[in-house]
Amino acid sequence: MRPKQLCLAFLVITTASFSQVKDSINSEVQQFKINDNVTFGFKKPRTMDMFRYIPKDIVALGKFAIQKENLKWDALAVGSTLVIIPFDQKITNEADVFGGKLGLWNEDAHYKKAFGLLTIVPQNIPSAVYYIGNGGTTLLLSGMFWGIGKIGKDDYRALNTSNELVEALFSVGVVDQTIKRVTGRESPNQATVSNGAWNPFPSFHAFQSHTPNYDAMPSGHMATYIATVTIIATNYPEIKWIKPVGYSVAGVLAFNMVSGKVHWTSDYPVAIFMGYVMGKTIANRRIIKDDKNINLGKKKTAFRTNYSFNRYNNINVAGATITF
Repeated sequence: MRPKQLCLAFLVITTASFSQVKDSINSEVQQFKINDNVTFGFKKPRTMDMFRYIPKDIVALGKFAIQKENLKWDALAVGSTLVIIPFDQKITNEADVFGGKLGLWNEDAHYKKAFGLLTIVPQNIPSAVYYIGNGGTTLLLSGMFWGIGKIGKDDYRALNTSNELVEALFSVGVVDQTIKRVTGRESPNQATVSNGAWNPFPSFHAFQSHTPNYDAMPSGHMATYIATVTIIATNYPEIKWIKPVGYSVAGVLAFNMVSGKVHWTSDYPVAIFMGYVMGKTIANRRIIKDDKNINLGKKKTAFRTNYSFNRYNNINVAGATITF
């Protein structure tokens, strides 16, 4: 990992560590004051929970998707995908050209070798950015939260966050791989037709032998990254910069993978939906909330959607803006 990535990860952990305030410490629950009205409580985590909850995470995603009040989010994810697909090839071509103008953005990812074996140390910009969405970054952050938790004399919030990140890596991976093997979409760098061919339900051997021919939809890197940021932001809501910085970096990651012809733009909506929902589910499961300002009943999310239609390079483009 590049020094800049290590510094960013270190900043996330140290900020989270020194900003927290333990109101009480006992063998059952540790409380952390988020603001004057909200307190989060955490129990001591158990290592096996990160594996035990994987089936529940998958079921929870399915339940979320079929609940009437959440159908709008399903429609947004699926609808955005269907709208973008016809423009995927053109967007990819334009991103490739634009990435070339920026310098090294459209180069293939390369990693250094040690003793003849590839390492995780990137050698150029694409490989550094691409690694942000790699499971290795999530594991690194998990390890750092675990270390802070132990240094802080069993800081339950940090230790739970560490477990949650590993859990997310596995849970998101199971769902992502399942959808990939159902859709069988070609990656841009292997596309045999414009916008990529779809070969649903490839054989296990075919998928393992020629993975780029079948694994574009959805983006596992994006889903894993969104879940990672969501878990950290949900556990540490008092650190206001995590969401804007974390989700902005997601945009850089998305552009990098499109310009590098690793993913189509339409591979992202479902990945973002999946990563966010699973990240929220995993984090909220461990948080014991005490909020003086809310009714503990079900809270509906209010939002407004504004649609726009523009013309870009003689092509009609539809867009949607969501205001929460």
